[in-house]
Amino acid sequence: MKDAAPQTVYDLLMSACVQAPQSVALHFINELGDANRSSLQTYEQMRSKLHQSVDMMRALSGLSRPVVSLLLPNIPQAQTLLWAAETAGIANPLNPLLSEDALFQLMLMAQTDLIFALGPLHNKELWDKAIRVASRLPNKPLCISVLSSAGEMHYDSEVNRYDDSPLPPERTPARGDIAAYYHTGGTTGMPKLACHTHANQTAAALAVIRCLELSERDIVINGLPIFHVAGAIVNSLATLGAGGQLILPTVAGFRNPEVIRQHWRLIQDFGVTISSGIPTSMASMLDVPLQDENISTLRFLLSGGAPVPIRLHELALERVGRQLYQAYGMTECSGVIALPNLAKSAVLGSVGHIGQPVDIRIDAGEICVRSPMVFPGYLAAPSPVTEDGWLRTGDLGRLDEEGNLFITGRAKDLIIRSGHNIDPALIEGCLEQHPDVSMAAAVGMPDEYAGELPVVYVQLRAEATVTSEELHEFAMSHIAERPACPKKVIILDALPVTAVGKVFKPKLREDITDALLDEIFAQRMGTVGVKSHHTKTGQLEIRLWNVPASEAGWCRDLLKRLNLQLGDVQVK
Repeated sequence: MKDAAPQTVYDLLMSACVQAPQSVALHFINELGDANRSSLQTYEQMRSKLHQSVDMMRALSGLSRPVVSLLLPNIPQAQTLLWAAETAGIANPLNPLLSEDALFQLMLMAQTDLIFALGPLHNKELWDKAIRVASRLPNKPLCISVLSSAGEMHYDSEVNRYDDSPLPPERTPARGDIAAYYHTGGTTGMPKLACHTHANQTAAALAVIRCLELSERDIVINGLPIFHVAGAIVNSLATLGAGGQLILPTVAGFRNPEVIRQHWRLIQDFGVTISSGIPTSMASMLDVPLQDENISTLRFLLSGGAPVPIRLHELALERVGRQLYQAYGMTECSGVIALPNLAKSAVLGSVGHIGQPVDIRIDAGEICVRSPMVFPGYLAAPSPVTEDGWLRTGDLGRLDEEGNLFITGRAKDLIIRSGHNIDPALIEGCLEQHPDVSMAAAVGMPDEYAGELPVVYVQLRAEATVTSEELHEFAMSHIAERPACPKKVIILDALPVTAVGKVFKPKLREDITDALLDEIFAQRMGTVGVKSHHTKTGQLEIRLWNVPASEAGWCRDLLKRLNLQLGDVQVK
């Protein structure tokens, strides 16, 4: 009789540990080019450390199910602590780059009992921020330093004092227990905490294992952070659940430019079989020419987190001879909605294939999903999931006859020009076909008459010399939908991105609004201070200063006509 599928994250990991105890689970590259600075951890060692960490968390908190907040990069200690926290109670991995106030609000909402943070030798600013947040929280949680010592407790030196015995059944989690709080929705305002059950995350990992055909022979390089579901679940939990080896390239991961520059060398030296990254990282990797590196172990490349430009798929085949597949997911679905169909070549423009146990329907253009990976809801907030299990993704898309899913835009990113809905993907896809363009991002520029006019920001490939004017002509000659032709093409050294590398369009909307207002005010009254920002509701709010008193009323009227909100005006 075939063994039942694992129902919890703990069961999934323990199964892998039992099957191959001496196989390498985690390989940390501390310093590129220095093999002596690398460290290996077998599955048996990982299992021992996980049990010790569970015992440590419960002992230090005095609770049977503590909430553990993690402010850590993707290092071996973070991997152990993440899965130990989900086993002991509830893990709360957080973006270390969040402000002190944001971290305080999220930990207050989560009711954090323990904080594990990178020690001051490696990041003094982060450690000091963690200490300040802990002092503000009502229950004053203990801060435990990781990698370098500080404060009352140092994880690396103390964890070995705790019990590494296997957990009795009554001390292990159940499939319906909450495993983690992942923050999401931080585009404007305060992020929310999405609740993941053990069943959610385990179903996601098993789906990835099945679709990517992962096994103990796979060696996967993961440069994404643990506070992102792709870095934690798709790349890490699935690889470990399959008994594979996880390569962690330096403390900074793919945020380390040298890791990107040496990407193909790393694949050769460590026998990597799968490498993945968000599109901005993948574009940078493919800009690095393959020289004499032997990458014969590489099965395929994988990207996600944002639609992959078709040109990137083509470059992957041209430059390294590998398929670049795409996956699609979101925090509310434990990172998994659509996954590659390895039986076929990558379908250009598709974000992946829909297969069991995922159901998809398109409702008024919007993608809706139902699956075991769909979360139960946000912490202390109404659940967006319907009674029969459907979740609206906020993404616009279509499904072809073979089950390939295509994203055509974000509902909130539509540019509305004189009542005409313009999909930014139409403009972005056009510019990304230009051989000199690496990435493109189209946004709406406020307009008094049309409401919005499309503009597009582009990031060029290395050594490219194309001009904005030439790119504008290219767009005009290739976009058949005339209202979608951009009014401006703006070249940036690099598109603004979030901590996990997604293009951050709110920043682009703010920049184009500031530039527009600067131009209008300069023509009428000279230099005026202008700064726009997004409110919690997504509305653009404008702050003005050095405004002539006689022009204050005109400024208010202008912003009203542009559908912009006046936040503050200082007259002179």
